[in-house]
Amino acid sequence: MNSLLRIAAFALAASVVHAQDPAASPPAAGERIPVLEIDANEKPIEATTSLTNRPILQEKVNLGENLGSDVFSIDPPPDSPNPEKAPEIKGKLPGEEEAPPRLEVTATVVVTAKNNGQIVRAQVGNLVNISLESNPSTGYSWELRGFELGAAEFYSSDLVAREGGNMMFGAPGDTVIALQAVKPGTQNIQLVYRRIWEAPDQVAASFGFQLQVEGAPTPAAPATPPPDTAPAAPTP
Repeated sequence: MNSLLRIAAFALAASVVHAQDPAASPPAAGERIPVLEIDANEKPIEATTSLTNRPILQEKVNLGENLGSDVFSIDPPPDSPNPEKAPEIKGKLPGEEEAPPRLEVTATVVVTAKNNGQIVRAQVGNLVNISLESNPSTGYSWELRGFELGAAEFYSSDLVAREGGNMMFGAPGDTVIALQAVKPGTQNIQLVYRRIWEAPDQVAASFGFQLQVEGAPTPAAPATPPPDTAPAAPTP
């Protein structure tokens, strides 16, 4: 008798669990799945737990008034100068010395590719314009190789379009590197045509000449007019 009651109770419990959880196993053919229905007029139950740790927002917070007494600060090193007692620097700092004035340009000597390996003569004050064909869109450019201050110094470098037109991308032009003769002497000028990101020994072309600078010509002194001679008095 007790065994029959246990079997009946187990079967009843299994049927209740199956009805509450229809997703536990697929429904059998013709079996009705219960649907949860909610009344539209039913109001949700308010939570009875109070949020005691909930932050309270203020309309306006003034940080200047709410700062604590302990303010974080970093003390300067003991050997640092006091800006209020440090003397004012009136002189020039290293590297701020003014460059000496350039010489007045007296004339221009033009050097082109046909002067490669030749001797170019100039006088003190002359500009030596080295004009060589180049195309910067290829990444190549002309640069001075091993240039040091001697008989000439660097003056400027420009990229000039051909025949006075505009410099278009991809079009060839002329790189004009200007040197100024500053003192008498002889100096070898060497240029290379290369890409700056490649090894220094990888050059597409090279150009060089010997610059001979002579002193500036001394202007001739004006001729001194002969002293005025009074005409001889006629003899009676």
